Amino acid sequence: SKVLARGEERLSEATRRDVHHDIEAEADRLYRLVEDLLVLARFDGQRLTLGDEPVLLQRLVPGVVASEKARWPSARLRLEAPPGLPTVRADPTYTEQVLRNLLTNAAKYGPPGAEIRIVLEGSGDEVLVRVLDEGPGFPAEKADLLFDLFYRSPLTAGAAGGAGIGLFVCRRLVQAMGGRIWAANRPEGGAEFGFSLRTLVEDEA
Repeated sequence: SKVLARGEERLSEATRRDVHHDIEAEADRLYRLVEDLLVLARFDGQRLTLGDEPVLLQRLVPGVVASEKARWPSARLRLEAPPGLPTVRADPTYTEQVLRNLLTNAAKYGPPGAEIRIVLEGSGDEVLVRVLDEGPGFPAEKADLLFDLFYRSPLTAGAAGGAGIGLFVCRRLVQAMGGRIWAANRPEGGAEFGFSLRTLVEDEA
C-alpha cells in the first residue's frame, strides 16, 4: 500500500495489478488468521457457542468451493457430491471455516495446476467430507501431530508461510460438533484431510 501511495503514477499497470493482488491476498490471509485466533480465544475462555442445527452439506459445500476456486486460480478444485445425502447436525459457519482451512492447506502446499478433489460421502450415521490433494504428503508417524497447536510438517514448512493454527482449530471445531477429523497419506501420492459430521436422526428433526 505504501508503494501505491508513494509512486502510483510511476508504476506500470502490471505492477499496480501485482501490488493490488498482494494486498488482497495478505488481507485475506490475516482475516483468516484472526478468525482462527478468535476461535482459540473463545475455546480458552469457554465462550464459544456452536450452533446445532440441520445442515445439508451438499448445499453448503459448493459455495465454499466456489469461493476457494476464485482465491486459488492455479488449483483445480473438483467437487463430488452425490444426491440424497442425509442431513447432518452442525454449525454451518464453523463447518465452512473448517473446510476453508483444509482447502487452503491443499492449495497452498500443492504444486501449481494440481487437482484437489472434495468428496462428500454418506457412511452409516455420519457424512464424510474428504479433501484429496496432490501435495507432498507428510511423514506417516506424524499424522496425529498435524492437529497439534503450532506444529508444522517438515515436508511443507519451507514451502509456504503458516502459523500452525488452522488444523488445530479444525480439530477443536469438529470435535465440538460431535464429529471426527483425520489425515492420511494417499497410496497414489498426496494426502487426504477429512472430517465427519453426525447425521440428523428422525426424532431430532
